[in-house]
Formats: sequence, structure tokens, C-alpha cells
Amino acid sequence: MPHSWTRRDLAKLGAAGLLAGAGCQSEPAASEAAAPPAGLKIIDPHVHVWINDPQYPWPAENTNPPREDFTPEMLLALMEQHGVSHTVIVHPMHYRWDCRYVGDTLKKYPDKFRGVCRVNPEAPDAADELTKWTQEWGFRGVRLSPAANESGDWIDNRSLMDPIWKRAEDLQVPMCILTRPPRLPAIAALTERHPGLDVVIDHMADCPPNDLEQRKLLLDLARFPRMFVKISHTWSISEQGEYPWRDTWDLVKSVYNAFGPERIMWGTDWPVSLSKTDYGSTLRVVTDEMDFFSDADKSWILSRSIERLWPFS
Repeated sequence: MPHSWTRRDLAKLGAAGLLAGAGCQSEPAASEAAAPPAGLKIIDPHVHVWINDPQYPWPAENTNPPREDFTPEMLLALMEQHGVSHTVIVHPMHYRWDCRYVGDTLKKYPDKFRGVCRVNPEAPDAADELTKWTQEWGFRGVRLSPAANESGDWIDNRSLMDPIWKRAEDLQVPMCILTRPPRLPAIAALTERHPGLDVVIDHMADCPPNDLEQRKLLLDLARFPRMFVKISHTWSISEQGEYPWRDTWDLVKSVYNAFGPERIMWGTDWPVSLSKTDYGSTLRVVTDEMDFFSDADKSWILSRSIERLWPFS
């Protein structure tokens, strides 16, 4: 298994690639689509796109690439259906470190998308790769994915991490982190050494809803003023498994109370989320179900906190 790819990640991504054949890809009719709250702008800060095309070959180590395409044009149709004005595309794991497909998408639709690249955290030229993807391809963020097992131990290696984090700090591009709670102390240590960098914890670190010890590791990060959290993946971590995933709400509330609405944001994780739900439900759970958010909170969670990191003009 390549570093930074967990079996759990690949299982979810592989499931997304099988959705069309399983009939899970369908969206509700337009009349059932999530209607944006009046006057609120909506930006989706977390999606992926990919395509089966020899111009963008799958790396040799990806022995089970996705069969189905999920293209920016499919995404644009969903955005229009659900009132989403802009989107941040996170380079998918399928391509490993070749970010050209998302890069070409950013160049094709510069008014609609921002992008987050990936670099090989164990490569000696990782910082220079980040500069390349940022300056030559237009990416405005980088993602690191330290697994919770020993394959993610590179996150504790200062000689590997500090050059990447320092370059992101110099370039002023946010650092997105996909990991589990046991790795969060390492993220805290890196954040302390790079206080000028915005850091985003993806999907609440997939914290188990009822594990208060792991939750504390996440909430402790609120002490860093430039730390943000995506309150996404409620559909994934829920033990009930049914919309609106109420057993995750106490976790979401605790993140909201610790970080405030100005430092949290929603996100669909489309098309990975299609393994368990549809695009519209990942939005409706915030706009229609989580009644502990005020309209002012939703303004931050749905767009304003996102534009602090990824402004659209």
C-alpha cells in the first residue's frame, strides 16, 4: 500500500467508482434539490474530479482505478441544481502526485473553481513541487494525508515536513490535512512551528462521534487562530447511517463551540459521498436540519469562512 493511502480511503473511493452501476449516483429531481437559504452564498470547499483518459494515466501502483468518470461538467450541473456558486477541487488520490487533470480543470474554469494539490511528503523535492503546482498550474492549497498506522510516520519527520510547511507558509496557500485523531498532536506541533500558515482539518479528522478522548485531540486545535475544520463526513462517521445522521450532531456542535462559525465549513466530498448519500443531502443537513446554526452562522459555514482561504472574485 503506498504511503498516505489507507485501505479505508481506497475503499470509499473505489465505491464511488462503482456507483453508476449500482444506481447510487442519481440525484433528486430539481424540485427536490436543496434550495439555498435566502440571500446566502454557497461554496463547496471539498470535491474531487477524475476521468479515464490516457492523457491523464493512472499511476502503476493504482491497480484498481475507478471505472466511472466524475468530471467538472458533471459537478457544474450539480452546482447549478443546488445553488452552489463556486467549488474547491481537491486533487484525488487516484492520480497520486500527478495533479494535471485538476490543474487543467482550473485553467478551463477559472471563475468557478479553486484547487488543492498533493505532493509526495517523502520526496526531497516536495517543496519545489508545491511551488510548481501553485505558480504554474494555479493551485491555491496543498493536502497531506498521514495515515494513522506506521505508513504515516513521515508526519513526525521534521526534515521532511518543515520544508513543505515553510514553503506553503511562504506561498500563503492553505495546508489541508486528511488524517485521524491520533495524528493531530503532530499537526499541532507543525502548526506551532509555522504560525503564519492556514491549516484545515478535513472531515473533522473522521473522529468517532462518541469517542470523547479522540474528540479532545480535535478540539484542542482550536487554540491556533489559523486552524479551520470541515464539518463534513457526518454521513461517513455516523453509526446510525441514516440521514440526517443525528448521532454526529453533538460532535459538530462541539467543533462549532470550540472554533466558532468563522473557522468551520461544510463540504460534500463528492463523489466519494455517493457511496452513502447524494450531493443534495450533504448540503441540506446543514441548511435544513442542523437547527443549532443561526442564519448568520450558516453565512460563515456555507461561504464566508471558505472565502477566507479561497477567495473568489
